[in-house]
Amino acid sequence: MAQSKPAGRGSLASTYMVTYDSANHIGVLTQMWGSIWPSVLPYCLFNVMMMVILTYVDASDKIQYNMKMSAQGLGFITMVVAFLLVSRVNTALGRFTEARDNLGKMYRESRELIQNTCVFTSHATSEQAKVWRQELAYRSLLLLRTSMAVIDYPTDFIAAWDVPELKGEEKEDIRNTLLGPIAKRYSHIELGEWEDTMRVPIRIAYLLRKTIHAHSTRLNAKLETSHENKLHASVDSFMSGYYGMRKFLTTPVPFPMIQMARTFLFLYLLTVPFVMLTDTISSNFARCLIVFLITFGFMGLELVAIQLDNPFGDDANDFDNMAMAMTAFEDTFLTIVDVDGTEWADRLRRKMWDGVETEKLTREDSWLLGQDCV
Repeated sequence: MAQSKPAGRGSLASTYMVTYDSANHIGVLTQMWGSIWPSVLPYCLFNVMMMVILTYVDASDKIQYNMKMSAQGLGFITMVVAFLLVSRVNTALGRFTEARDNLGKMYRESRELIQNTCVFTSHATSEQAKVWRQELAYRSLLLLRTSMAVIDYPTDFIAAWDVPELKGEEKEDIRNTLLGPIAKRYSHIELGEWEDTMRVPIRIAYLLRKTIHAHSTRLNAKLETSHENKLHASVDSFMSGYYGMRKFLTTPVPFPMIQMARTFLFLYLLTVPFVMLTDTISSNFARCLIVFLITFGFMGLELVAIQLDNPFGDDANDFDNMAMAMTAFEDTFLTIVDVDGTEWADRLRRKMWDGVETEKLTREDSWLLGQDCV
C-alpha cells in the first residue's frame, strides 16, 4: 500500500497516487512528493566527485598516468545504453499499466456483482432473501479483501487466511480445505506460505459461486437464467483480474535483461568522467555539470523503471490498493442500504469490521473513508 500525501476533503491529493499539475512547469520541476530526486541525487554527486578527483589528478605534475578515454567509444556505448534503458522503461511501464488494469477490473466487478444482485432480486423482500444477499455481499467483499492480502503479502507478510475480516464459516472452510490434512493429502509438494495464500481468493470465489447458484433454493422467485449468468460473469471477470495480478506478482522482468541493462549502465556512467577529461574547451564547472546531467538522465530513468516494476509497497508512487478496496466496500454497504435498509447494511459492516482497526488497513487520510469507519 502506498503512503499517500494526506489532504483535506475534495483535494486532488486525497486520491490514491501522486498528483501533479502537468501544465505547471515550476511545480513539476520542484515537487518533491513522489520525485525521483532523492534516489538519483547520490549517484549524481558521486559521479561529480569522481570528475573533481580525476580533474585534480590529471592536472597534477606528480602523477604521470594518462587517464583520458576517447569520446568515440563512449558515443557508441551511449546508443546501446539508451536503447536498453528505453526498452527497460517501456517494459516497466507496460507492467505498471497491466497491474492497474487488473486492479480496476477487480474493483469494478466487485461493485457490479452487488449492484446487479440487488437489482435482479429487489422484489425478494423475505428474511431468507436478505440473508442470501448478505452472504453473497460478504463473500464478494472477502474475495476482494483476500485478493488485496495476496498483493500486499510481499510487503506485510500477512497471509490471506489471517486477515481479520475472514470469519465464521468461510474461515473454517479455508482452514479445512487449504491448510488442513485434505490439502496435504492431495499436495504433490510442500508449498510456501505465499503460494498457499494465493489460493485463498480462488477458494472464496468458489464459495461465492455456490452462493449465487443457491438462489434456486433460497429465493421464493428464482433468478432468470440470464441474470444468474450475469452474476457468474462478474465473478469470472473478477478472477480474470486476479489471475492477471497473480501472473504479475510471480513473473518479474527476466533477470538477464535486468543484469545486462544494469551492467552497461553502471560501466557507462563510471566512464563518463574519464571521457570528459578530453574536453579541453569546457571549464571544470561545465564538465562537472555535464557529468551531473548525464548521470541524472540515465540513472534517473533506471530508478523510475525500478519503481514501476513493482507498484505495490510503501513508495509514494505505489498504488494504494487497500484504500481503493475500502471505497468498494463502502459502495457495497450503500447498495445494500438501498434494497435491504440500514439494519442489514450495518450487519454486513459489523461482520466485516468488528474488531478490525480500519485505519491500519490504509495509510491514506481519504475523505472517502470518513472518520467513522466502524
